[in-house]
Amino acid sequence: MSKIKSVRTEFMSISKAWFRHGPITLPLKLLRAGSSKGEEGRVKEIKNALGDSLLNVFDALGPVYGKAAQVAMSRLTPGMHRFAESLELTRLYGDWPAIDSVVIESLLDREIPLWRSEFTLKKVPIGVASLGQVHEITDLHGRVWVLKIIKPHSRKRLEESLSALENLLEAFTPLAMTAASKKAVKECRELMLGLRAEIDLDRERKTIEQMQRKLTARQKSVLRIPEVYREYCTKNVLIIERFEGVPLSKVVADHEILPAAQRKKLARKILQELLVQVFEVGLFHGDPHAGNLILLEDGSIGLFDWGLAGELLESDRRHIAGMLKAVIALDMDQLVKVLIVMAQEEGQELSEDKVRRELKRLSKMTFNKEAAKKPSLHQVINACLKAANRLHIPVPNGLLLMAKSLITIEGLAKGIDPEVSMKRIAAPVLFRAARPGFRDFFAIAKRIPDLIKKG
Repeated sequence: MSKIKSVRTEFMSISKAWFRHGPITLPLKLLRAGSSKGEEGRVKEIKNALGDSLLNVFDALGPVYGKAAQVAMSRLTPGMHRFAESLELTRLYGDWPAIDSVVIESLLDREIPLWRSEFTLKKVPIGVASLGQVHEITDLHGRVWVLKIIKPHSRKRLEESLSALENLLEAFTPLAMTAASKKAVKECRELMLGLRAEIDLDRERKTIEQMQRKLTARQKSVLRIPEVYREYCTKNVLIIERFEGVPLSKVVADHEILPAAQRKKLARKILQELLVQVFEVGLFHGDPHAGNLILLEDGSIGLFDWGLAGELLESDRRHIAGMLKAVIALDMDQLVKVLIVMAQEEGQELSEDKVRRELKRLSKMTFNKEAAKKPSLHQVINACLKAANRLHIPVPNGLLLMAKSLITIEGLAKGIDPEVSMKRIAAPVLFRAARPGFRDFFAIAKRIPDLIKKG
């Protein structure tokens, strides 16, 4: 009965949020906006009214729906992004309603009792997200840091929403008879685990420190990961280095004008580095939208908010990269081989004919040289994973987050430079990760003119 109650409560929360900020208050706001003087003033006020209502709806719905809205924002075309910005929807990146500084101070008194003698807190927040809130905090030496806390009421709403979704999944699981429905259930569970992990700031601290070690070993990364003030971090409090620069959300929205050449270079660098995280480092940012990156004065890119991160084993990265490398090189034989090896490592034997039959759809979509429009990288990944699923080949954990991250990465890069080529930049990264041989280099060499031509 309690399970049914949680679902009913969530449905009522959704309905209440929608009706309160939609049909009830929106008409009044639009009426007031329509009374503004001048055509231009009326249009502006109407857009502001629509934007405010949508933001209030998402705030009332809670962080699960706020995260979904951020993902949707990251996939908009530059033109649609500018329209969303005119409705002030870019505030979803970090301008949510704030909690009072008294609540912040009370939380700090519980978590780090000596904070008042060690730091000075700036009460006005730097930014507020669906789950967390960040403030500027200065230590005794005058160094400025960023304090991040999880908003108590957001934590409560997250648990309510996830509890309802889990109960819905539990009811639906026995009905999931097809491979596709079973995969959907698995992906939903992985997504919910990721959201729960995001509210553990001690886990985020460990992820940041691990990523710093990995990038330091590479030595040539354009990305910068913030330093952590470890002594004062807890499960509910995180203190990290303050980055000063231009948020990429302003670049995407054209609020910060950059020369065309700089935009092209910036898009390529970000795309390359984030792909390297996924396929070479194996530890990657799970939510790399424009609001989580900042262009620093020295030209490097600060990447923060590591609450959602994914990790893939070396063998998993090799297999995924091998799939994509075969697709880019238009090598069906190599793709068949990758899937057969994946099955063998799981103790299964698959015939080449069976694998080829399952790859018919992917072959029509990707290996048709005459096709006018080539599929995007994330479409190829999804097609490969569906084929593996139909062949009952267990796929690596965390692939849902990886696929989502790649979509966000591609959307971010194209928001900076619409002409940037995901495939052209991904090709060398994938080949390194897949450990290519001479045959692979020969195959991709034949494809270079087409890659340059098609982008």
